[in-house]
Amino acid sequence: MKKTVEISGHIVFPLKEGVSAYIACSKGIVQTSKVVSVKNDTKEFAHFETMNSEYKVTLEKSPVELAQALPKCA
Repeated sequence: MKKTVEISGHIVFPLKEGVSAYIACSKGIVQTSKVVSVKNDTKEFAHFETMNSEYKVTLEKSPVELAQALPKCA
């Protein structure tokens, strides 16, 4: 049985089967083993399986998205 990893952050590159996923989180960048199945990928949540683990990622906005959301100063 594969371990389940629950993490909060954002996916650096789009999820693609056969390629490692990169997740930016408070601990830095996490690189997974190769993705074997993408079960759910929305703006709020990503659920995918790698060769070694199952990942459930609560997606946060990237620093660029957060900066763009700030009100503009005159």
